[in-house]
Amino acid sequence: MSVIGRAALDSQKSYAVRELAEDICRGLPSKAYLDEYLAIYYYLLSHCRYMRDPRTVELVRAPYVVVEELRRGKTPSVDCDDLAALATALTLSAGGHSRVVTVAFRPMIHRGQRQYSHVFAQAQEPRTKQWITIDPVAGSATEQMMRRTVYAKAWPIA
Repeated sequence: MSVIGRAALDSQKSYAVRELAEDICRGLPSKAYLDEYLAIYYYLLSHCRYMRDPRTVELVRAPYVVVEELRRGKTPSVDCDDLAALATALTLSAGGHSRVVTVAFRPMIHRGQRQYSHVFAQAQEPRTKQWITIDPVAGSATEQMMRRTVYAKAWPIA
């Protein structure tokens, strides 16, 4: 399992994460699973700011840490792995199935390993079994981003 997946699994147990998921979905009809995923997407899009990691450091913040910033009224600056972990934790906390997807926009190999440059969350809609992309970094350009993808790997969350 990926580091992001582990962080999301651990954070789904946080009451603060569950409470945020409930707040995000408040007012939605019961069992409106697609609406829940869209609400999570739009909440992250409007309450978080994308910012790249430092040039030579890969920072990965646990979702519960980002949730605490949000609860204090801050706008956290997060990158794609932070957002993927948070979206996954919120989805899991709301009872959904989720996975993390890494993508490459050009074929790059380093020391025999494929290099991916972006990561996002997907949630499975339980009735149709379709995977719904939750990617606030790509925003409205998600469809164009998916067309530019050369390689993708899905990381299931147990």
